[in-house]
Amino acid sequence: MLKNNKLTFASASIIWGWTVLMSPIAPSAQAVTFTYSDTTIDAPTWVRPVDNGPNPPTSVSNNTVNYSGFGFTVSAADNYIFQSTANFDNYTFLYQNTFNPTFGNELNNIVIGNDDNPTLGLSGFTTALNPGTNYYFVTTGFDNNQSGTFTNSITGAGNVSAIPTAVPEPATILGTLAAFGYGAYARRKMKLAETIDKNIS
Repeated sequence: MLKNNKLTFASASIIWGWTVLMSPIAPSAQAVTFTYSDTTIDAPTWVRPVDNGPNPPTSVSNNTVNYSGFGFTVSAADNYIFQSTANFDNYTFLYQNTFNPTFGNELNNIVIGNDDNPTLGLSGFTTALNPGTNYYFVTTGFDNNQSGTFTNSITGAGNVSAIPTAVPEPATILGTLAAFGYGAYARRKMKLAETIDKNIS
C-alpha cells in the first residue's frame, strides 16, 4: 500500500509511491542495488502462501495478513538478490507476469517465498530474472498481528524499473485502485457509466 507518493531515482524525482535509491554495490562492478521503503500498516490483507525453499510455494497459511506489492522489470538477465529488512516479522514472495492476492489465486504465478533470511525481521532469496517480464515483490507478515515499515533491496546486473501495480484488493478492487493512484480514473469511469444509464433510461 502506497503512502508517500514520491519515487526517487538517485537525485531525480518521479511521482509514484515509493522512496527509491539506486547505487553500485561492492560484490561486482556491474551489480546495481535498487532500494525502496514502504509500510504494511493499514494495507490490504490476503491469505499468504507458505514458503517452499527454492521451489514455488504450493500451499497457503491460515493467516490473513497485510501486504505491500511492488511491481518492476529488469534490464538484464541475472540472478538477483532480494532482501527485506523490517521492524516486524516479515515474509516475502516473488511473482512473475501477474500478482492476484484474491482468495484462491495466491499461488498463481508465484516463483519463490521466504520467511527468515536468516532471522526474524529479515526475509529474502536469490532467483533468476529476465528482461521483458513483469515481476512483483510482495512484502507481508508472518501472522495476523505482524505489520510495520520495511526497506527492500533488489541487487543484480540490470537496472530495476518500477511499473504500475494496480493489484486487486481481496475486499474491494476499487479500493486498491484508489490506493495506487487510480481513484480519479475509476471515478471518471463510474460517472460515465451513470451518464450512460441516465441516457438509456
